[in-house]
This record gives sequence, structure tokens and C-alpha cells, in this order.
Amino acid sequence: MKHAGIRILLTVFITITAAHADIDIENDMAENFTLSVYARIRFSDFGGALVIPDRTFSIESAGLTADFDITNNTEGQLQLEVKPDEIFLKDCFILWEPFDFLGVQAGKFKKPFCLNTITSTWDLQAIDHSITHRELKDLVYSGRDIGSVFIVNPDITGSPELSIGIFNGSPDSLNQDNEIQYVGRAEFELPWNIIVGADLTTLRFGEENEYSVEGYICSAKQIAMGGDLEFAAELSRDFSLLIRGEFIRGDNWALADVIEGDDPPEFQTWWFTSGIAWKTDKPSLESISASISMASWEPDRSVGSREDELIFTLSFDTGCPLTVRAAMVNHRPHNIIFEQNRTDYILEAALDL
Repeated sequence: MKHAGIRILLTVFITITAAHADIDIENDMAENFTLSVYARIRFSDFGGALVIPDRTFSIESAGLTADFDITNNTEGQLQLEVKPDEIFLKDCFILWEPFDFLGVQAGKFKKPFCLNTITSTWDLQAIDHSITHRELKDLVYSGRDIGSVFIVNPDITGSPELSIGIFNGSPDSLNQDNEIQYVGRAEFELPWNIIVGADLTTLRFGEENEYSVEGYICSAKQIAMGGDLEFAAELSRDFSLLIRGEFIRGDNWALADVIEGDDPPEFQTWWFTSGIAWKTDKPSLESISASISMASWEPDRSVGSREDELIFTLSFDTGCPLTVRAAMVNHRPHNIIFEQNRTDYILEAALDL
């Protein structure tokens, strides 16, 4: 374990040292081919009632991304990510846009559900994705999966951008439950830099059953739906404001044997982030941003137990590929056994070349 972690650190360090910027390559098979690397190195001081301090350095994420243009209307991405003792394929997809208003994306990528999930980590105002993202990912409603999405953007005033997708809908990449997931999302661009989004997803779970006539049984449809809002404003030449929020409800199939016909309880979750950025126009410090984020996860609305998060994040963009962020993460469980209030402190250096 220890030696493997050291090897990964050395690999990331050598890669970052050798690559000072994106590398553009042209060849006979692709019109443009861009390689880039990223890394997030983190120090965490975990809270709690422990007598022994719980502090650690870690590689939060590190990876290599290849973006390529095959033709003037076809592009793709391949991304490998490295974590201690693990190297895995994060993204692998092709995007074909035969018309200006129509695109088809296929491969492994993020399902168009949950704004917090589909927003890149690099564009989040908080240091991490919210508890909403983590719980919905565990329930398979959001996150990366293998599938295909049709993207329709008519570019007509008042009309939404639509994303309609079909995915494996299974934690197993081989989709051994033989069912698929349907996902739909609509985004409306309104005046005053307001974007309103709404999404819906359905999936089933199945398994072999020797006592059934077909030899296979599956659950009823498990449904989740949500809405989100984004607002951006330039307060002055140097200050800007960004606000995002989302509310989602759905079936919590993890708390019921839905394949056997049990009715699942309904979960409820929401998150909200507000941040302000100051552009300094200094060569060594391009901008400073501060944000406050709140999130809540209620696994069963009929019970009354929930887990809340309150996060303060301060970011320093150096004007080069290096960004330094500090955060305080306060966990607030309510009526959850074996859980207690705690505050974690995080310091992170992120490099995106």
C-alpha cells in the first residue's frame, strides 16, 4: 500500500513536471488531439470526538485527459484517473453533431441528472460535490454510466435545450440486471443570466428467479425528479456573483426490497451554493473567491432523520494552472444513530495543465 502510493505520487509529479501546458497534436486520424493532466493534492484534518488526531495527506484525484476532433462535427474524450492502488477509465465518449441543433453522445460519461453531478469539480464553488451528488450516485440515479444521449438545442428564444438518454442503469458495468435507465433533462435560459433546469429519471432492477414463469423478475419503476436554478451577475468590473441551487425527490429503493414488490420510501435532498469572486488582475494572483454551501439529505421523508452539510470555501487562483483552496466542512446529522456533529478542515492544491 505504502510503496504503491509513493509510485503514484512520483508518476503524477513526473507527468506534471514534463507537461507545462496542453499538448496539441495533429495526425492523419484526427484533425486535433489535445493531451492534458490534472491533480488534486489534499491535506485533511477530520473532526469528531476522537482523542487521537485524524489527519492525512492524499491524492484526491489525478489523471490524464485526451480531447480529439475526428471531423468538423465529431469529437470525443478519453480520460484516465489515478487514485492510490487504482487506475480506472473515467470518461470515454464520442459526440457527433450532424446539425447545429442536434447532437448524439455515446460511451461512458455523466448522465444528465442532478446539476451538482453534471457540474465539473473544477467549476464548483464548493471544494467537493454535495451530499446530494454522493447519495444519488450511490442510488445510481446520477453519476457516470455507459449509454447514449440525444441533445436537442433549437436555439430559439424560449425553447429549452433537451437531453434525452438511455443508460445501463446498473452499478455493474456489465449490467447483469438486464434493465436500462431513462434520463431526461431540460434547461431554459431566461433573461438576467438565469438558467432553470428540470430533470427526470426512471430505472428498474431485476434478477433471476427460478420460481417465476419467465425465470426472471424485476421491480416496478423507480423514479427521481428535480429542479435547479442558476444565476450569475457582474457586480462591478472586478466582482462577480454566482448562485446555484437544486431540489430533488425520488424513490429510495436501497431501503426496500423493490424486486420483491416492496414500496420504497421517498427521499428528499437539496443543496445551495452562493459565491463571490474578485478579479485582482495581478500576475501572481488572478482571482480570489469565497463561497458558502448548504446541503441536506433525508433518506425517508416519513421518518424525520436527515444529514446536513455546511461548507465554507476560499479559493486562490494564481493565474497559472495552480489553484489553492481551503474549506471548512461541518456535518450535522439529525436523529441518525452512531452519527455526531463534526467539522473537517481541508487544504488543497489543484493543478490543471
